[in-house]
Amino acid sequence: MSTVCDAASMSSRFGQLDEAEDVLVRARGKLSQCWSQILALIDFDEAFSVVFLILSQNQLLERGYQLCQNILQGHSKEALERSVTLVLHDEGHHNKLFEALYLIGRYDILEDYLDVCINGNEYLHQTLRLPCSLSLDRKAIYEVFSGMTQEQADQILVPKLTFENWSVPEIGRPLEEAFIRNLQPGNYNKLINQLYRALVEIQSDNLASHLELFTTPEQPVVFTANDEEDEDNFYPRAYQYPHGLCVIINVKKFMEPRVPEEEIPLNERHGSDIDQERLTGTFKLLGFKVIHLNNPDYERIEQFFKNLRTNQALSAFACLAVCVMTHGDVDDNIYLHDRTPISVRDLRKLCFCESLLDKPRLYFVQACRGERGLTPVLLVQDSSTVVTNREADCIISAATVGGHSAMRSQTEGSWYITDLCRALQEYGHTHSIKYVLRKTRESLKNRVEKLDNTFVTQLSEDKDTLLKEVQLQRADSDHFVEGITDIIEMEIKDDLIDQALEDMIQEKLREYQQLMSQRMMNNSE
Repeated sequence: MSTVCDAASMSSRFGQLDEAEDVLVRARGKLSQCWSQILALIDFDEAFSVVFLILSQNQLLERGYQLCQNILQGHSKEALERSVTLVLHDEGHHNKLFEALYLIGRYDILEDYLDVCINGNEYLHQTLRLPCSLSLDRKAIYEVFSGMTQEQADQILVPKLTFENWSVPEIGRPLEEAFIRNLQPGNYNKLINQLYRALVEIQSDNLASHLELFTTPEQPVVFTANDEEDEDNFYPRAYQYPHGLCVIINVKKFMEPRVPEEEIPLNERHGSDIDQERLTGTFKLLGFKVIHLNNPDYERIEQFFKNLRTNQALSAFACLAVCVMTHGDVDDNIYLHDRTPISVRDLRKLCFCESLLDKPRLYFVQACRGERGLTPVLLVQDSSTVVTNREADCIISAATVGGHSAMRSQTEGSWYITDLCRALQEYGHTHSIKYVLRKTRESLKNRVEKLDNTFVTQLSEDKDTLLKEVQLQRADSDHFVEGITDIIEMEIKDDLIDQALEDMIQEKLREYQQLMSQRMMNNSE
Protein backbone atom coordinates (compact mmCIF):
# COMPACT_ATOMS: atom_id res chain seq x y z
CA MET A 1 0.00 0.00 0.00
CA SER A 2 2.80 2.36 0.91
CA THR A 3 4.44 1.61 -2.43
CA VAL A 4 1.25 2.61 -4.26
CA CYS A 5 1.05 5.82 -2.21
CA ASP A 6 4.67 6.62 -2.90
CA ALA A 7 4.15 6.07 -6.63
CA ALA A 8 1.08 8.29 -6.61
CA SER A 9 2.99 10.91 -4.67
CA MET A 10 5.88 10.78 -7.13
CA SER A 11 3.46 11.04 -10.08
CA SER A 12 1.83 14.08 -8.50
CA ARG A 13 5.22 15.62 -7.84
CA PHE A 14 6.35 15.15 -11.44
CA GLY A 15 3.06 16.62 -12.62
CA GLN A 16 3.56 19.71 -10.50
CA LEU A 17 7.13 20.10 -11.75
CA ASP A 18 5.87 19.83 -15.35
CA GLU A 19 3.25 22.45 -14.58
CA ALA A 20 5.91 24.72 -13.10
CA GLU A 21 8.01 24.31 -16.25
CA ASP A 22 5.01 25.22 -18.41
CA VAL A 23 4.50 28.38 -16.35
CA LEU A 24 8.13 29.35 -16.86
CA VAL A 25 7.99 28.69 -20.62
CA ARG A 26 4.99 31.01 -20.94
CA ALA A 27 6.70 33.59 -18.73
CA ARG A 28 9.83 33.61 -20.88
CA GLY A 29 7.66 34.22 -23.91
CA LYS A 30 6.05 37.22 -22.20
CA LEU A 31 9.45 38.52 -21.15
CA SER A 32 10.50 38.78 -24.79
CA GLN A 33 7.65 41.26 -25.30
CA CYS A 34 8.06 43.50 -22.25
CA TRP A 35 11.73 43.24 -21.19
CA SER A 36 12.48 46.91 -21.90
CA GLN A 37 9.57 48.00 -19.71
CA ILE A 38 10.75 45.71 -16.92
CA LEU A 39 14.30 47.11 -16.98
CA ALA A 40 12.96 50.51 -15.92
CA LEU A 41 11.89 48.93 -12.59
CA ILE A 42 15.38 47.73 -11.62
CA ASP A 43 17.11 49.98 -9.09
CA PHE A 44 20.70 51.23 -8.91
CA ASP A 45 22.25 48.33 -6.94
CA GLU A 46 20.23 45.69 -8.80
CA ALA A 47 21.44 47.07 -12.13
CA PHE A 48 25.05 46.21 -11.25
CA SER A 49 23.98 42.69 -10.28
CA VAL A 50 22.04 42.07 -13.50
CA VAL A 51 24.89 43.31 -15.70
CA PHE A 52 27.33 41.17 -13.71
CA LEU A 53 25.16 38.06 -13.96
CA ILE A 54 24.05 38.02 -17.59
CA LEU A 55 27.16 39.04 -19.55
CA SER A 56 29.66 36.46 -20.74
CA GLN A 57 33.28 36.69 -19.60
CA ASN A 58 34.35 38.39 -22.82
CA GLN A 59 31.42 40.81 -22.72
CA LEU A 60 32.17 41.59 -19.09
CA LEU A 61 35.81 42.25 -19.96
CA GLU A 62 35.13 44.39 -23.02
CA ARG A 63 31.92 46.21 -22.05
CA GLY A 64 31.37 45.67 -18.32
CA TYR A 65 33.44 48.60 -17.08
CA GLN A 66 31.77 51.14 -19.38
CA LEU A 67 28.31 49.81 -18.48
CA CYS A 68 29.12 50.23 -14.78
CA GLN A 69 30.16 53.83 -15.39
CA ASN A 70 26.86 54.42 -17.18
CA ILE A 71 25.01 53.11 -14.12
CA LEU A 72 27.09 55.29 -11.79
CA GLN A 73 26.19 58.29 -13.95
CA GLY A 74 22.47 57.59 -13.50
CA HIS A 75 21.81 55.76 -16.77
CA SER A 76 20.84 52.36 -15.35
CA LYS A 77 18.10 51.55 -17.87
CA GLU A 78 20.30 52.38 -20.85
CA ALA A 79 23.12 50.22 -19.46
CA LEU A 80 20.73 47.33 -18.85
CA GLU A 81 19.27 47.63 -22.35
CA ARG A 82 22.76 47.49 -23.85
CA SER A 83 23.58 44.43 -21.74
CA VAL A 84 20.42 42.56 -22.72
CA THR A 85 20.99 43.47 -26.37
CA LEU A 86 24.51 42.00 -26.19
CA VAL A 87 23.16 38.77 -24.72
CA LEU A 88 20.37 38.59 -27.31
CA HIS A 89 22.89 39.03 -30.11
CA ASP A 90 24.90 36.04 -28.86
CA GLU A 91 22.16 33.74 -27.56
CA GLY A 92 18.87 34.87 -29.09
CA HIS A 93 16.74 34.58 -25.94
CA HIS A 94 16.00 36.26 -22.59
CA ASN A 95 16.62 33.28 -20.30
CA LYS A 96 19.57 34.92 -18.54
CA LEU A 97 17.54 38.02 -17.72
CA PHE A 98 14.69 35.86 -16.40
CA GLU A 99 17.01 33.91 -14.11
CA ALA A 100 18.74 37.09 -12.97
CA LEU A 101 15.39 38.62 -11.95
CA TYR A 102 14.72 35.53 -9.85
CA LEU A 103 18.19 35.51 -8.33
CA ILE A 104 18.08 39.17 -7.24
CA GLY A 105 14.70 38.54 -5.61
CA ARG A 106 12.45 40.61 -7.88
CA TYR A 107 9.51 38.25 -7.41
CA ASP A 108 7.15 41.22 -7.77
CA ILE A 109 8.24 41.73 -11.38
CA LEU A 110 7.88 38.03 -12.14
CA GLU A 111 4.36 38.01 -10.72
CA ASP A 112 3.05 41.36 -11.98
CA TYR A 113 4.46 41.21 -15.52
CA LEU A 114 5.07 37.52 -16.23
CA ASP A 115 2.32 35.79 -14.18
CA VAL A 116 4.84 33.76 -12.18
CA CYS A 117 3.78 33.59 -8.53
CA ILE A 118 6.98 32.49 -6.79
CA ASN A 119 5.99 32.91 -3.15
CA GLY A 120 4.75 29.66 -1.65
CA ASN A 121 5.38 27.59 -4.78
CA GLU A 122 8.23 25.25 -3.94
CA TYR A 123 8.10 23.60 -7.37
CA LEU A 124 8.80 26.89 -9.12
CA HIS A 125 11.68 27.50 -6.73
CA GLN A 126 13.11 24.04 -7.42
CA THR A 127 12.86 24.51 -11.18
CA LEU A 128 14.49 27.94 -11.10
CA ARG A 129 17.34 26.74 -8.89
CA LEU A 130 18.40 24.17 -11.49
CA PRO A 131 21.52 25.09 -13.50
CA CYS A 132 20.44 26.65 -16.75
CA SER A 133 21.61 29.80 -18.57
CA LEU A 134 23.59 31.72 -15.93
CA SER A 135 27.12 30.49 -15.32
CA LEU A 136 27.57 28.70 -12.01
CA ASP A 137 30.69 30.61 -11.00
CA ARG A 138 28.99 33.98 -11.63
CA LYS A 139 26.00 32.92 -9.54
CA ALA A 140 28.36 31.83 -6.77
CA ILE A 141 30.16 35.18 -6.80
CA TYR A 142 26.81 36.98 -6.70
CA GLU A 143 25.72 34.85 -3.72
CA VAL A 144 28.89 35.98 -1.93
CA PHE A 145 28.33 39.65 -2.71
CA SER A 146 24.64 39.62 -1.81
CA GLY A 147 25.33 37.72 1.42
CA MET A 148 27.81 40.27 2.79
CA THR A 149 27.06 42.90 5.36
CA GLN A 150 28.50 46.36 4.68
CA GLU A 151 31.08 45.74 7.42
CA GLN A 152 32.21 42.52 5.75
CA ALA A 153 32.36 44.24 2.36
CA ASP A 154 34.55 46.99 3.79
CA GLN A 155 36.84 44.39 5.39
CA ILE A 156 37.13 42.57 2.08
CA LEU A 157 37.87 45.65 -0.01
CA VAL A 158 40.20 47.44 2.38
CA PRO A 159 42.78 46.21 3.14
CA LYS A 160 42.38 42.60 1.96
CA LEU A 161 41.80 43.04 -1.77
CA THR A 162 43.74 46.27 -2.11
CA PHE A 163 46.68 44.26 -0.77
CA GLU A 164 46.13 41.97 -3.77
CA ASN A 165 46.48 45.08 -6.00
CA TRP A 166 42.77 45.48 -6.61
CA SER A 167 41.82 48.99 -7.69
CA VAL A 168 39.25 50.12 -5.12
CA PRO A 169 38.49 53.87 -5.34
CA GLU A 170 36.20 53.92 -2.33
CA ILE A 171 34.17 51.69 -0.07
CA GLY A 172 30.40 51.61 -0.30
CA ARG A 173 30.17 50.83 -4.01
CA PRO A 174 28.60 47.57 -5.24
CA LEU A 175 31.11 44.74 -5.11
CA GLU A 176 30.15 43.69 -8.64
CA GLU A 177 31.54 47.00 -9.86
CA ALA A 178 34.81 46.40 -7.99
CA PHE A 179 35.14 42.93 -9.56
CA ILE A 180 34.49 44.24 -13.09
CA ARG A 181 36.84 47.20 -12.57
CA ASN A 182 39.72 44.81 -11.84
CA LEU A 183 38.95 42.32 -14.59
CA GLN A 184 41.81 41.97 -17.05
CA PRO A 185 42.46 39.47 -19.86
CA GLY A 186 43.14 36.07 -18.31
CA ASN A 187 42.67 37.03 -14.63
CA TYR A 188 39.02 36.01 -14.08
CA ASN A 189 39.88 32.89 -12.06
CA LYS A 190 42.65 34.76 -10.25
CA LEU A 191 40.11 37.29 -8.97
CA ILE A 192 37.92 34.45 -7.71
CA ASN A 193 40.92 32.95 -5.89
CA GLN A 194 41.77 36.29 -4.29
CA LEU A 195 38.18 36.85 -3.21
CA TYR A 196 38.05 33.35 -1.73
CA ARG A 197 41.29 33.88 0.25
CA ALA A 198 40.04 37.21 1.56
CA LEU A 199 36.83 35.58 2.82
CA VAL A 200 38.81 32.83 4.55
CA GLU A 201 41.08 35.42 6.19
CA ILE A 202 38.13 37.28 7.73
CA GLN A 203 36.75 33.87 8.84
CA SER A 204 33.66 34.08 6.68
CA ASP A 205 33.70 30.38 5.87
CA ASN A 206 30.02 30.23 4.96
CA LEU A 207 30.45 32.76 2.16
CA ALA A 208 33.80 31.29 1.12
CA SER A 209 32.14 27.90 0.61
CA HIS A 210 30.21 29.30 -2.38
CA LEU A 211 33.51 29.84 -4.20
CA GLU A 212 35.42 26.75 -3.10
CA LEU A 213 34.33 24.72 -6.13
CA PHE A 214 35.64 27.42 -8.50
CA THR A 215 39.04 28.09 -6.95
CA THR A 216 42.15 26.76 -8.65
CA PRO A 217 45.63 26.12 -7.23
CA GLU A 218 48.00 29.03 -7.78
CA GLN A 219 50.63 28.06 -10.33
CA PRO A 220 54.05 29.71 -10.48
CA VAL A 221 54.50 31.94 -13.49
CA VAL A 222 56.82 30.26 -15.98
CA PHE A 223 57.72 32.13 -19.15
CA THR A 224 57.97 29.91 -22.20
CA ALA A 225 59.56 30.72 -25.51
CA ASN A 226 56.11 31.60 -26.88
CA ASP A 227 55.45 33.96 -23.95
CA GLU A 228 58.72 35.74 -24.60
CA GLU A 229 57.90 35.95 -28.29
CA ASP A 230 54.47 37.46 -27.52
CA GLU A 231 56.08 39.96 -25.16
CA ASP A 232 58.53 40.94 -27.89
CA ASN A 233 55.58 41.92 -30.07
CA PHE A 234 54.64 44.74 -27.67
CA TYR A 235 56.34 47.95 -26.71
CA PRO A 236 57.44 47.88 -23.04
CA ARG A 237 54.46 48.55 -20.79
CA ALA A 238 54.39 50.91 -17.84
CA TYR A 239 53.25 49.59 -14.48
CA GLN A 240 54.00 52.65 -12.33
CA TYR A 241 52.55 56.13 -12.60
CA PRO A 242 52.84 57.92 -14.91
CA HIS A 243 52.31 55.43 -17.73
CA GLY A 244 52.75 58.11 -20.37
CA LEU A 245 52.48 61.80 -21.19
CA CYS A 246 49.42 63.21 -22.95
CA VAL A 247 49.69 66.72 -24.44
CA ILE A 248 46.33 68.20 -25.42
CA ILE A 249 46.57 71.14 -27.83
CA ASN A 250 43.18 72.86 -27.90
CA VAL A 251 42.93 75.87 -30.20
CA LYS A 252 39.44 77.24 -29.68
CA LYS A 253 39.97 80.93 -30.50
CA PHE A 254 42.05 82.63 -33.17
CA MET A 255 43.56 86.07 -33.60
CA GLU A 256 42.00 88.48 -36.05
CA PRO A 257 43.38 88.30 -39.62
CA ARG A 258 46.55 90.28 -40.16
CA VAL A 259 45.16 91.61 -43.43
CA PRO A 260 41.46 92.19 -44.18
CA GLU A 261 41.54 90.22 -47.44
CA GLU A 262 42.72 87.00 -45.77
CA GLU A 263 40.41 84.30 -47.05
CA ILE A 264 40.86 81.58 -44.42
CA PRO A 265 37.84 81.66 -42.07
CA LEU A 266 39.05 80.60 -38.63
CA ASN A 267 35.91 80.88 -36.52
CA GLU A 268 35.76 80.10 -32.81
CA ARG A 269 35.52 76.34 -32.28
CA HIS A 270 32.55 75.92 -29.96
CA GLY A 271 32.42 72.44 -28.41
CA SER A 272 36.19 72.04 -28.36
CA ASP A 273 36.37 72.37 -24.56
CA ILE A 274 34.08 69.35 -24.24
CA ASP A 275 36.54 67.31 -26.31
CA GLN A 276 39.39 68.48 -24.08
CA GLU A 277 37.59 67.44 -20.89
CA ARG A 278 36.67 64.08 -22.36
CA LEU A 279 40.25 63.39 -23.45
CA THR A 280 41.62 64.50 -20.08
CA GLY A 281 39.46 62.09 -18.10
CA THR A 282 40.08 59.24 -20.52
CA PHE A 283 43.88 59.48 -20.49
CA LYS A 284 43.89 59.82 -16.69
CA LEU A 285 42.04 56.49 -16.55
CA LEU A 286 44.97 55.02 -18.46
CA GLY A 287 47.59 56.46 -16.10
CA PHE A 288 48.80 59.35 -18.27
CA LYS A 289 50.02 62.67 -16.97
CA VAL A 290 47.98 65.26 -18.89
CA ILE A 291 49.20 68.72 -19.97
CA HIS A 292 46.94 71.31 -21.62
CA LEU A 293 48.07 73.86 -24.18
CA ASN A 294 45.08 76.16 -24.65
CA ASN A 295 45.10 78.51 -27.64
CA PRO A 296 48.89 78.34 -28.16
CA ASP A 297 50.61 80.36 -30.86
CA TYR A 298 53.58 79.00 -32.81
CA GLU A 299 56.16 80.48 -30.45
CA ARG A 300 54.55 78.84 -27.42
CA ILE A 301 54.29 75.47 -29.17
CA GLU A 302 57.92 75.61 -30.26
CA GLN A 303 59.13 76.63 -26.79
CA PHE A 304 57.02 73.99 -25.04
CA PHE A 305 58.40 71.10 -27.07
CA LYS A 306 61.93 72.49 -26.90
CA ASN A 307 61.71 72.42 -23.09
CA LEU A 308 60.11 68.98 -23.20
CA ARG A 309 62.89 67.53 -25.36
CA THR A 310 65.52 68.59 -22.82
CA ASN A 311 63.53 67.48 -19.78
CA GLN A 312 65.12 64.36 -18.27
CA ALA A 313 61.76 63.37 -16.77
CA LEU A 314 60.58 62.51 -20.28
CA SER A 315 62.62 59.31 -20.20
CA ALA A 316 60.31 57.99 -17.45
CA PHE A 317 57.31 57.95 -19.80
CA ALA A 318 56.63 54.78 -21.77
CA CYS A 319 54.48 56.55 -24.34
CA LEU A 320 53.70 60.02 -25.71
CA ALA A 321 50.19 60.97 -26.85
CA VAL A 322 49.53 64.29 -28.58
CA CYS A 323 45.91 65.33 -29.15
CA VAL A 324 45.34 68.29 -31.49
CA MET A 325 42.02 70.11 -31.86
CA THR A 326 42.00 73.07 -34.21
CA HIS A 327 41.08 74.21 -37.73
CA GLY A 328 42.81 72.58 -40.67
CA ASP A 329 42.87 72.56 -44.44
CA VAL A 330 43.22 70.12 -47.29
CA ASP A 331 46.93 70.90 -47.63
CA ASP A 332 47.84 69.08 -44.43
CA ASN A 333 48.06 72.22 -42.29
CA ILE A 334 46.64 72.87 -38.85
CA TYR A 335 46.25 76.40 -37.52
CA LEU A 336 47.45 77.83 -34.22
CA HIS A 337 46.03 80.75 -32.25
CA ASP A 338 48.13 83.31 -34.17
CA ARG A 339 46.79 81.81 -37.45
CA THR A 340 50.19 80.28 -38.21
CA PRO A 341 49.81 77.07 -40.24
CA ILE A 342 51.92 74.08 -39.28
CA SER A 343 51.81 70.61 -40.78
CA VAL A 344 51.29 67.58 -38.58
CA ARG A 345 54.59 66.28 -39.91
CA ASP A 346 56.38 69.37 -38.60
CA LEU A 347 54.56 69.07 -35.29
CA ARG A 348 55.74 65.48 -35.07
CA LYS A 349 59.32 66.63 -35.61
CA LEU A 350 58.94 69.12 -32.75
CA CYS A 351 57.85 66.25 -30.49
CA PHE A 352 60.73 63.93 -31.31
CA CYS A 353 63.79 63.57 -29.10
CA GLU A 354 66.29 60.92 -28.03
CA SER A 355 64.33 60.10 -24.85
CA LEU A 356 61.47 58.85 -27.04
CA LEU A 357 63.54 56.50 -29.18
CA ASP A 358 61.88 53.07 -29.47
CA LYS A 359 58.80 54.37 -27.63
CA PRO A 360 55.36 54.69 -29.22
CA ARG A 361 54.14 58.18 -30.12
CA LEU A 362 50.43 58.55 -30.73
CA TYR A 363 48.89 61.53 -32.53
CA PHE A 364 45.14 62.17 -32.59
CA VAL A 365 44.08 65.01 -34.89
CA GLN A 366 40.67 66.69 -34.87
CA ALA A 367 41.23 69.45 -37.41
CA CYS A 368 38.33 71.76 -38.25
CA ARG A 369 37.45 74.01 -41.17
CA GLY A 370 34.41 75.58 -39.53
CA GLU A 371 33.12 77.40 -42.64
CA ARG A 372 29.44 76.62 -42.23
CA GLY A 373 27.07 78.54 -39.96
CA LEU A 374 24.93 77.08 -37.20
CA THR A 375 22.39 74.47 -38.15
CA PRO A 376 19.33 73.17 -36.31
CA VAL A 377 21.47 70.30 -34.95
CA LEU A 378 24.27 72.71 -34.04
CA LEU A 379 26.88 71.08 -36.24
CA VAL A 380 29.83 72.73 -37.96
CA GLN A 381 32.20 71.15 -40.44
CA ASP A 382 35.75 70.07 -39.71
CA SER A 383 38.25 69.27 -42.43
CA SER A 384 40.69 66.43 -42.28
CA THR A 385 44.40 66.49 -41.85
CA VAL A 386 46.03 63.19 -42.76
CA VAL A 387 49.75 62.81 -43.17
CA THR A 388 52.13 60.13 -44.29
CA ASN A 389 54.67 59.50 -41.58
CA ARG A 390 57.92 57.70 -42.41
CA GLU A 391 59.39 57.73 -38.91
CA ALA A 392 59.18 54.55 -36.88
CA ASP A 393 57.12 54.05 -33.72
CA CYS A 394 54.41 56.55 -34.68
CA ILE A 395 50.71 56.35 -35.37
CA ILE A 396 48.67 59.31 -36.59
CA SER A 397 44.91 59.07 -36.40
CA ALA A 398 42.90 61.75 -38.18
CA ALA A 399 39.23 62.48 -37.71
CA THR A 400 38.42 61.75 -41.34
CA VAL A 401 39.87 60.75 -44.68
CA GLY A 402 41.68 63.29 -46.81
CA GLY A 403 39.59 65.90 -48.59
CA HIS A 404 36.46 65.22 -46.57
CA SER A 405 34.82 66.91 -43.61
CA ALA A 406 34.41 65.76 -40.02
CA MET A 407 31.64 66.76 -37.67
CA ARG A 408 31.72 68.68 -34.41
CA SER A 409 28.69 69.35 -32.21
CA GLN A 410 28.80 72.65 -30.37
CA THR A 411 27.05 71.10 -27.36
CA GLU A 412 28.50 67.57 -27.34
CA GLY A 413 31.97 67.88 -28.88
CA SER A 414 33.28 66.22 -32.03
CA TRP A 415 32.17 62.83 -33.26
CA TYR A 416 35.74 61.59 -33.57
CA ILE A 417 36.95 62.55 -30.09
CA THR A 418 33.73 61.24 -28.52
CA ASP A 419 34.03 57.84 -30.20
CA LEU A 420 37.80 57.69 -29.66
CA CYS A 421 37.41 58.28 -25.92
CA ARG A 422 34.61 55.74 -25.66
CA ALA A 423 36.77 53.13 -27.41
CA LEU A 424 39.78 53.94 -25.20
CA GLN A 425 37.65 53.63 -22.06
CA GLU A 426 36.18 50.28 -23.14
CA TYR A 427 39.12 48.62 -24.89
CA GLY A 428 42.26 50.68 -24.18
CA HIS A 429 43.40 48.46 -21.30
CA THR A 430 42.52 45.14 -22.95
CA HIS A 431 43.35 45.57 -26.64
CA SER A 432 46.03 47.15 -28.80
CA ILE A 433 45.75 50.77 -29.89
CA LYS A 434 45.14 49.62 -33.46
CA TYR A 435 42.08 47.70 -32.28
CA VAL A 436 40.89 50.78 -30.38
CA LEU A 437 41.19 52.90 -33.53
CA ARG A 438 39.35 50.28 -35.56
CA LYS A 439 36.46 50.36 -33.06
CA THR A 440 36.52 54.16 -33.30
CA ARG A 441 36.25 53.95 -37.06
CA GLU A 442 33.36 51.48 -36.84
CA SER A 443 31.45 53.81 -34.49
CA LEU A 444 32.02 56.79 -36.77
CA LYS A 445 30.83 54.84 -39.80
CA ASN A 446 27.48 54.24 -38.10
CA ARG A 447 26.88 57.95 -37.44
CA VAL A 448 24.66 59.78 -39.93
CA GLU A 449 23.37 63.35 -39.71
CA LYS A 450 21.54 65.67 -42.07
CA LEU A 451 23.39 68.90 -42.81
CA ASP A 452 22.10 71.50 -45.28
CA ASN A 453 19.57 68.97 -46.66
CA THR A 454 22.34 66.43 -47.22
CA PHE A 455 23.02 63.31 -45.20
CA VAL A 456 26.63 63.23 -43.99
CA THR A 457 28.76 60.59 -42.33
CA GLN A 458 32.41 60.27 -41.37
CA LEU A 459 35.30 57.81 -41.44
CA SER A 460 38.58 58.26 -39.59
CA GLU A 461 41.91 57.30 -41.14
CA ASP A 462 45.11 56.08 -39.49
CA LYS A 463 48.70 56.13 -40.69
CA ASP A 464 51.23 54.17 -38.68
CA THR A 465 54.83 53.06 -38.68
CA LEU A 466 54.59 51.17 -35.41
CA LEU A 467 57.07 48.32 -35.18
CA LYS A 468 55.19 46.62 -32.34
CA GLU A 469 51.77 46.63 -30.73
CA VAL A 470 50.87 49.35 -28.22
CA GLN A 471 49.02 48.09 -25.14
CA LEU A 472 47.92 50.69 -22.59
CA GLN A 473 47.30 49.96 -18.91
CA ARG A 474 44.74 51.19 -16.40
CA ALA A 475 45.90 53.74 -13.86
CA ASP A 476 46.41 53.05 -10.17
CA SER A 477 43.37 53.63 -7.97
CA ASP A 478 44.05 57.30 -7.09
CA HIS A 479 44.58 58.46 -10.67
CA PHE A 480 41.83 56.17 -11.93
CA VAL A 481 39.37 57.87 -9.56
CA GLU A 482 40.61 61.26 -10.73
CA GLY A 483 39.84 60.31 -14.32
CA ILE A 484 36.40 58.95 -13.42
CA THR A 485 35.63 62.16 -11.53
CA ASP A 486 36.58 64.29 -14.54
CA ILE A 487 34.37 62.23 -16.85
CA ILE A 488 31.39 62.26 -14.48
CA GLU A 489 31.69 66.01 -13.92
CA MET A 490 31.74 66.51 -17.68
CA GLU A 491 28.64 64.34 -18.16
CA ILE A 492 26.80 66.23 -15.42
CA LYS A 493 27.79 69.52 -17.01
CA ASP A 494 26.54 68.30 -20.39
CA ASP A 495 23.22 67.28 -18.85
CA LEU A 496 22.85 70.71 -17.27
CA ILE A 497 23.63 72.41 -20.58
CA ASP A 498 21.12 70.21 -22.39
CA GLN A 499 18.48 71.03 -19.79
CA ALA A 500 19.25 74.75 -20.04
CA LEU A 501 18.91 74.60 -23.83
CA GLU A 502 15.64 72.70 -23.54
CA ASP A 503 14.31 75.26 -21.07
CA MET A 504 15.38 78.10 -23.36
CA ILE A 505 13.67 76.50 -26.37
CA GLN A 506 10.47 75.93 -24.39
CA GLU A 507 10.53 79.54 -23.21
CA LYS A 508 10.96 80.80 -26.78
CA LEU A 509 8.08 78.58 -27.91
CA ARG A 510 5.84 79.97 -25.19
CA GLU A 511 6.78 83.52 -26.19
CA TYR A 512 6.05 82.71 -29.83
CA GLN A 513 2.68 81.15 -28.97
CA GLN A 514 1.73 84.17 -26.88
CA LEU A 515 2.76 86.49 -29.71
CA MET A 516 0.70 84.55 -32.26
CA SER A 517 -2.30 84.49 -29.90
CA GLN A 518 -2.03 88.23 -29.45
CA ARG A 519 -1.86 88.78 -33.20
CA MET A 520 -4.93 86.62 -33.76
CA MET A 521 -6.83 88.58 -31.15
CA ASN A 522 -5.78 91.86 -32.76
CA ASN A 523 -6.83 90.61 -36.19
CA SER A 524 -10.22 89.51 -34.88
CA GLU A 525 -10.80 92.94 -33.39
